[in-house]
Amino acid sequence: MNLLPASPSARFRSLLNWSGLVIAVLGLGSGVTIWRAQDRIERENEAAQIVNPAAPLPPLDSRKHVRDVEIYYGKVGVLLEKADELFHGKPLTKIIGIVSIVTAIGLFLVASRVPD
Repeated sequence: MNLLPASPSARFRSLLNWSGLVIAVLGLGSGVTIWRAQDRIERENEAAQIVNPAAPLPPLDSRKHVRDVEIYYGKVGVLLEKADELFHGKPLTKIIGIVSIVTAIGLFLVASRVPD
C-alpha cells in the first residue's frame, strides 16, 4: 500500500493540505491551552484581591502610573504599554487563533490551485 501520491504535483498538494491541517490544529490547541491558563491566573488574582483588598493594582489600572508614563514618554508610551497587553493572555490567544486559521486557509487555497 503506497501512501504517497504518484505525481510530484499531487505530493506537493498533499504536503500543503497536511501542513495546513497541522498548523490549524497546533494553533488552535495552543490557543486553548493559553486561554485556560489565563483563566486560572485571573481566578487566582481575583481571589487574592478579595482576601487582601489593599493589594496593588496592575500598573495600567493605576491613574498615577498612567500619568507618570504620559509625562515621561507621552501618549505614545501609554499606547505602547497598552499594546504590550496584546501579547499576553487572552488577546494573545485570539491572535494565535486568527493567524493559524488564516495560514491554514491560505495553504488549503494554494493546494487547491496546484495543477494536476
